[in-house]
Order: sequence, then C-alpha cells, then structure tokens
Amino acid sequence: MLQNKGKLADERADLSDTSTSADAIPQHNAESDIHNVIVHTIKKVSGQFEVDPRESTIPVGTTIQRVIDTLASLYAARAGKSHGKFENNLELYPFSKHLDDYLSATVSFVKATKDMTATLVREMRQTASPGGHVFYAHFTRSSSDGKVDYFISAILNDELGAALSQSKDVVDNLHLDIKGFRLAGRVNLTSRNAGTEKYVSFIKGRGQDKVSDFFKSFIGCNNSIAAAVETGNLRTVLEEFALSKKMTDVEKSEFFRKAYVICKSYSDDDLPFETEAFSNELWPGNPQELSAAISTSGSNISDGFIPHKGSLNQFIKFSAKSKHWKLDFDRVALTSGEIHYDLKKGEITIKNLPLDLIERLRGESPEGDDDD
Repeated sequence: MLQNKGKLADERADLSDTSTSADAIPQHNAESDIHNVIVHTIKKVSGQFEVDPRESTIPVGTTIQRVIDTLASLYAARAGKSHGKFENNLELYPFSKHLDDYLSATVSFVKATKDMTATLVREMRQTASPGGHVFYAHFTRSSSDGKVDYFISAILNDELGAALSQSKDVVDNLHLDIKGFRLAGRVNLTSRNAGTEKYVSFIKGRGQDKVSDFFKSFIGCNNSIAAAVETGNLRTVLEEFALSKKMTDVEKSEFFRKAYVICKSYSDDDLPFETEAFSNELWPGNPQELSAAISTSGSNISDGFIPHKGSLNQFIKFSAKSKHWKLDFDRVALTSGEIHYDLKKGEITIKNLPLDLIERLRGESPEGDDDD
C-alpha cells in the first residue's frame, strides 16, 4: 500500500488495485462517498515506535472502496460504543485541531494525518501496544436522516492467510485484518457541526476488553464529564420511578442497590449503558415500564455512555457538607432506622453513635456531667 518498495506495508496487497487484474476483482456497490483515505504504519523497533508514513492519499479503487465500506459497516453494527466530545485543551489533545486544519483546507489530508499519527505515537510510548497500521478516512454515508459526514481512525494489523495464485499454487498472503481491527474512533462531523454534545464515539475491536486510555487520549475525547452527567440524570429518573411505584424504604434501598451493582459492572467492564438491557436486569417483571420511564423522562439519557464510577455512589450513599460539618451515609442507614429524616422539620436524627464519638461530645457539652 505504501509507495516506497521494501517497506512493511508494501508486502501486503495494494489497496489501489494496481497489482490485480480487473477480471479478478469482484464487483462492489459503493456504500460510501470517499473523500480521502490514507494509512500510516507504526512499527515498534527495539522498544521504540517509528512511523512509516504514506506520502499521498490512496486512490479510490474497488479494493479501497470495499475496505472503507466494510470498516464503516462493521463500526456502525458493532455494539459497545462509548460517546463523548473533544477536549478543549488543544495543546494536550491536538487531534481536533489537526482535523479542523484539514477540514478548513489549511493543511492537506496527508499532513493532518501525519500530525495525528505523531500524537498517537506520543500516547503509545508508555504502553505495550505493538503498533499497527493506522487508517484515516473521510467519507459520507446515507442514513434515514440524510447524508452524514464521518472521519474515522482505526488501528489494524496484518493477518497471514493463504491465496491461490494464477498458476493454482497455494501461497502465503499477508493482508489487512479488517474485521479484526483493534481500536477505532469515529467523529460524526455532521453532528458536530450541528452543535450536539456527543459526536465522537469509540469501539473496542477483537480481543480488546476495553477501549484503551491511550487511544481515547489520542483522539482527545472528553467522555468522563458527559458520563457523570448522564449517570446523575439516570439516578434522578430512578428516584422518580421509585416514587411513582410507591416503594417502601426497604424496596427503594434494594432497588438502588441493584441499580448500583448493574451500573458498576458496566463501568468496571467498560460496557456502555443500554436502556433495554438495563431495564431487563433491574426491573425484570415489567422492563418496558422502566424503559419507557427512562426514555420519556426528558433527561435525554441516551444509550452509549459508560456509567461514571464516582457518580454511582449517589445510588447508595447520601453526602452533604457545610462550612462546619460533613455528613456521609449509606442509603441502608435510612431503612435500618440508624438515621431518620424529618421532612417537615428538615432535620436528621442519628442513632447508635459510636462510643468514642459519644465520649468526645460528652466533653464538649456543659451538661455532660449532669446527664450521668
């Protein structure tokens, strides 16, 4: 694929179709309008990453059309995406700057993707990543809402397979493992231009337990703040749902404990929240009821966010503080009677104080000796 002979990428099939006769290439109906596509290779040599860049965009022939269509379709169909938006700090996260430089025609697609790859190498340095071929593509696809512009970046590897030569010999064939891509990120340029909050998405490929932090940093996607907001919105909706079901304190405590366990498992495994799956697990007796409550809540909770672990504590804990005190307790303390909240008076009564606290408070009270 790269033009310079002897380079690793040249050992693979040429994506511009120059090495294959037209009769040997099956027909392919284009699904994407490809504007630009390129691949740069990152190799690890003696523990150091080196970039083997391509110096021109790849001509769009049958093969590259099939590659991009396949990659785009696989990405769209793959479950488990997480979403977010670009970080504002362009010095630490320059990916969006390079993208905008290209989109505004300030620099070429080749230059922008080279700069992006340099950022990727920087983020890879403290990892055990083996490198790979970094695909960049700008393309447009049709959707139910019209034409949608995308920019995608994906790390792929070579895969050794077998092929039949013209002389009917079976020979080794090194090719790109499109279906087995390791990591990919996609920017919905149309959504971004429309001012939506979540236009960047990530997906983990084959053999990946989660989207690597270095890849998120490479793209410069801020999804932790969005996840915290979504998690907080979910808690509010669940509070309203529990109230509508007139749950007892014990039922509500168990309801939120279960919600916490489910969401924490999503967070631990880097799995995205999905309303249907969550409702089936939390409210199995009538999951459609909970799913409808979430969908029609007006909180704009959308599938795809990874529950924010820090915000999940709100499901099972209450905390507050003022200038002179701080209070933190589990929800179960309400059901056990250790803590009582008087709604009318706006007061909290705490029972079963620890002995050491009682002794300290006894010494602070002028009436302490009289109480004995």
